[in-house]
Amino acid sequence: MPQSLISSDQEAASSGANPLGSKLSDKPAYPPSASVPTQQAHHGIRFDFNFGCRVQLPLLGDGQTWHVRLRDLDTGNILFEKTGIPAGLIHSSKRWYVRFGIDVWIESQPQGSVKSEKQVFSHHFDPQNKEILIQFPVGTLGDTLAWMPYANRFAKKHGAHVTCALSGLISPLFEKAYSHIRFFTHEEVIDQKLSDTFYGTYSLGLFFDDVGCDWQPTDFRSVGLHKTAAYILGVPPEEEPAKITLSDESRPLGSGLIARR
Repeated sequence: MPQSLISSDQEAASSGANPLGSKLSDKPAYPPSASVPTQQAHHGIRFDFNFGCRVQLPLLGDGQTWHVRLRDLDTGNILFEKTGIPAGLIHSSKRWYVRFGIDVWIESQPQGSVKSEKQVFSHHFDPQNKEILIQFPVGTLGDTLAWMPYANRFAKKHGAHVTCALSGLISPLFEKAYSHIRFFTHEEVIDQKLSDTFYGTYSLGLFFDDVGCDWQPTDFRSVGLHKTAAYILGVPPEEEPAKITLSDESRPLGSGLIARR
């Protein structure tokens, strides 16, 4: 699927779903990403995959500019390519799982000579042993139970260090069953500035007004409420019950009691 790229000042208008802030509420549905990309590279380049692919480019001297290309490594499609960039932030409009490839060149054209360029950075998205945040909406139990197996499937498939942000009322059900996953509330992610540590972030939800499919690759009304999480995370959609543990798994009623009508 073709994907357009937007600069940071256009970001807020990229999704009709607008899960990072609502006109009806000042409270965002999910914790925001770090203010600048979290990964550092040579020549002052910064990048990450938090809410899509982000590449930040510093201003160069001597009239030099940047040439940037983003690719979908699985389809081979070029998603974005632009030359002559003085500086700025490149940010993909698609926030769901894409195995991005990033290539960056520095362009030079000394006075009286032919323009030339040198590749200075190349990176293929690889979440193995990386910190990944998967965010769940709060205030819903059924969706979280349905989607947790897909978050676990992402962790297992990629060998990623997954953190799940969800309601503190629900996380105790999962903490022992999924001991390889860290669980935090949305407030803890913000207060502890955990967003500064993540290589990538994915947000699970039902995005009703996402006309451009920026937050979900397929409309959840077509694939099912539970399977939409699988498509957002790029994992197989086969159903699997969530694993839970209870602090007290004994019978709530004595075995000798019989219900009467």
